[in-house]
Amino acid sequence: MYVADLRYNTIHDLGCPRYECHIHNIPEDQKKKLYTLEAVKRLCDTDSVPRFQGCQYCLPDYYNFDMNKIF
Repeated sequence: MYVADLRYNTIHDLGCPRYECHIHNIPEDQKKKLYTLEAVKRLCDTDSVPRFQGCQYCLPDYYNFDMNKIF
């Protein structure tokens, strides 16, 4: 099962949570449950607004690092 943080548009994997994810700090009204990996792929691959991405710690396959942020 996966959970989407609607504040930061990040999706976390509840199967392998990390300490860095801070899933317990997400307010209940800002959580969206996702039950399948296909739903995660659909949210990450579409060009809809807002665009979701995977957490860099627990779902790195769907994390998009923006190189423009560091310059």
